[in-house]
Amino acid sequence: MVQTTSSRWLAGVAVVIVIVGVIGITVAFLYRSGELPLLPEGTPEGTVHRFLSAIEQGEIRRAYDYLTPSLQETCGFQHFRDTIRWFEGRGDRNAGDLRVLLEGTRPVDGAVEVRVRIIRFYFSPPSPLAPPFDGGESSYGERFTLEMSDGQWLFLDPPWPMSRCPVDAQRPLPPVRAPLPPVRER
Repeated sequence: MVQTTSSRWLAGVAVVIVIVGVIGITVAFLYRSGELPLLPEGTPEGTVHRFLSAIEQGEIRRAYDYLTPSLQETCGFQHFRDTIRWFEGRGDRNAGDLRVLLEGTRPVDGAVEVRVRIIRFYFSPPSPLAPPFDGGESSYGERFTLEMSDGQWLFLDPPWPMSRCPVDAQRPLPPVRAPLPPVRER
């Protein structure tokens, strides 16, 4: 069989496509096969990470145990379970469509605030009303407030994905702080 330049070129393109495909499959397997290592235990960040992992894995009781006893008293297990049900993939959302990035940690009035960015990925079918350059994702920040209690970090306030506890409406709101005066330049 006589090979022409075009048949050799076509064979070369086919080999490159196969190599790229094998590399892509290998990277996908390596990326999906291992879970990300948990943040250090005994830290506020590690507690947030373990809390979200417990919810994602459907271990609702373990996640609930990360709430302070007073928050558990205010927010019963049934309410906790009902507010995070969509995280289990039963609703129109799926925990696999989320990425949570740690933004920072800071002390606040004897507690620690952990700030994260939550990124939701979605697919919108093409539509004349859809934005032309929609990236298929949205993001927003969330804050978790934790305190050290009996040697472990626990949530003081209802943690995301909970928005509030049923009794929260009856609690008095914290006082509003006066705004700081503007800084004058010299």
